[in-house]
Amino acid sequence: MSGDPFQVHFHPKLGVVIYDPVAQMGLAREQMRLFKVGSMTSSTFMRGIVSKDLSACTGETADQSAAAVESYRNARTGRRKPYCESCRRHYGSVDFTVCTDCSSIRCTCGTCSCASSSRRRKAA
Repeated sequence: MSGDPFQVHFHPKLGVVIYDPVAQMGLAREQMRLFKVGSMTSSTFMRGIVSKDLSACTGETADQSAAAVESYRNARTGRRKPYCESCRRHYGSVDFTVCTDCSSIRCTCGTCSCASSSRRRKAA
């Protein structure tokens, strides 16, 4: 997992989480957005409360979450635009999920690659 711009951690209550610096956009200094691998969703937390319990994710826990971390990596690097095509919100400034069908980021408005691919124009 080296070379990734994000970090994989373990939290006793949240499980395996991903801290992505890009996803911290628009948050106050005392907040942080974490991607929860178990539910494949991101949420915003108070930094002082959550960060003290974060530890490195290693061993069996890392092995069990490797597929989900890979899905996040693919969704993060596979998006064509850094914002939602439907509502124009930047993905770094909203809590989001990863779609299980198309493995892309799903915005809080509900749009992902599944929905946007049906709107694309066909070549003549």
